Amino acid sequence: MGVGEEKDIFDEMSLILLMYNISQNGIKFARLKSKELTNIRECYYLLKIYYSERELSQEDLCDIFCQSKGTVAKTLRKLEDKGYIERIINKDNRRKYILKLTKKGDELIPVLKREADHWHNAVGLAEVSEETMDVIRAVARKSYNLVNE
Repeated sequence: MGVGEEKDIFDEMSLILLMYNISQNGIKFARLKSKELTNIRECYYLLKIYYSERELSQEDLCDIFCQSKGTVAKTLRKLEDKGYIERIINKDNRRKYILKLTKKGDELIPVLKREADHWHNAVGLAEVSEETMDVIRAVARKSYNLVNE
């Protein structure tokens, strides 16, 4: 802080609370911008399915987003009802479904990406260095491993 600058609520927050605050404000921003999608999870799930280098299942999304099976299932059902995704039976495990974007889902991706890029640029996340991201990723991995041991 510079000379004469007053402290605000953010100066007193821990890193984890700052990250939570940023995440919650991202959710509010997405709700303001999205006419079609009703919650940020829908956006995150679609983008993750689109950008994933491997086939994803409902269980994968539970692990990735640290959300319950019920929460993920409910959100996926909404996306399926809106015509953005389809569930395809996994040929190796018939009880497991692979998530795929439909044509309608593929067409929504540029809109979601544009809004996500706008958010990242507007709040300065695009300026975070790769070194800082590596540290945050390492902390995320450790926290995941700690609770899943």
